[in-house]
Amino acid sequence: MSTLHLTSLKVGLDAVLALGTPKLSFMATGYTPNAGTHSYWNDISSSRAANTTDVTLASITTTVDTGNARVELDTANPSLSTITTTTNKYTIWVDTGSDSTSPVLATIDIVEGTLSPTSGTLAITVNAEGHYALKAV
Repeated sequence: MSTLHLTSLKVGLDAVLALGTPKLSFMATGYTPNAGTHSYWNDISSSRAANTTDVTLASITTTVDTGNARVELDTANPSLSTITTTTNKYTIWVDTGSDSTSPVLATIDIVEGTLSPTSGTLAITVNAEGHYALKAV
């Protein structure tokens, strides 16, 4: 049996986050993520939701959760103001200064479904356990 070690997963995630500026982008409803081919921001940047801009993530933490055998990525709740758009997912990526070397970390479905603010605020309340977790199984 093979074992992934939580500390090494955390160190690896921290190293990727340190490559640049972690960002969140709301994606168009027609965007379908592909974990095998959507590696860098230039692979998916054209699928950003209309009228949105990238959100620089704040208060980033990675935490080892030994009880659930995983590493969690958490941030402050991201939002955009005075936005008219439609989205049902968001992507977390690291801006290295070049779209072709800016790694895509995850695309996450919005649990409330499709959001369509009209000159309103587009906001995500991040789960207490973070945006996502890397699980050691």
